[in-house]
Amino acid sequence: MKNIYQVSGMTCQGCADTIEAGIKASLKIESVIVDLEKSELTIISDFSYDNSSVDTILGNLGNYGIASSAGHSSFEIPLNNIQLMPSVTSKPNTKSLLTAVSEYFFSKKPILIALSIVIITSFSLQLSAENFDVNVWMKDYMGIFFVLFSFLKLLNIAGFSNTFKEYDIIAKYIPFFAVGYPFIELGLGLAFLSGTVLFFASLGTLLFMISQSIGVMNSLLHSQQIRCACMGSAVDLPISSLTLFENMVMIVMATYMIVHYL
Repeated sequence: MKNIYQVSGMTCQGCADTIEAGIKASLKIESVIVDLEKSELTIISDFSYDNSSVDTILGNLGNYGIASSAGHSSFEIPLNNIQLMPSVTSKPNTKSLLTAVSEYFFSKKPILIALSIVIITSFSLQLSAENFDVNVWMKDYMGIFFVLFSFLKLLNIAGFSNTFKEYDIIAKYIPFFAVGYPFIELGLGLAFLSGTVLFFASLGTLLFMISQSIGVMNSLLHSQQIRCACMGSAVDLPISSLTLFENMVMIVMATYMIVHYL
């Protein structure tokens, strides 16, 4: 049976790839086709999946949803087999908490991979030290964080700046700030890694992260569907509570560093 759905929210091939992988993982099937140009999702299966079930899966993957459905089958299913055909909605409460959590983190895979690289790298730099130094670790973490994320933003400065201006408070009111911010992040990263002007680097980090956090909280409170600019324009990742958590961690670290270097 071929089920065709009209999908809303796809803006790039990355969206299509995310949806295809997410549907395959959630429904445990391999025959999934996502057409970005037509905004169509095609599921080929022996079973039928209604709009609300597929829409729920898409919502867990990002700011996607079912606009309409034009499902049709390539063959007729005998009437006496209908009772054997499982329905996604026949048992709405069977979806386990573990599945829901795994789907959420799968949809946030790009940022989780990036943060994992930052954490692992910063800890690995402590292996040669006789004792773990939290101050040095924080400095390395913040430095690696800014260098990595500035690289992703520098890949497409124009694309990043257009998205960043949608929610960052400073970027909304200061012209060209969004264009220059990737370079500011790179400078902050180098400052932390080299151990120079740490007080001012921490102060700048605190200011910029508070500005972004306010914008993220405002977007979440108003349920605005805005792409997160933290990973540049190459990765289509919507603003989420994970974005806010990432910023809050940096705010806590920057505050600690400011107090430490006063």
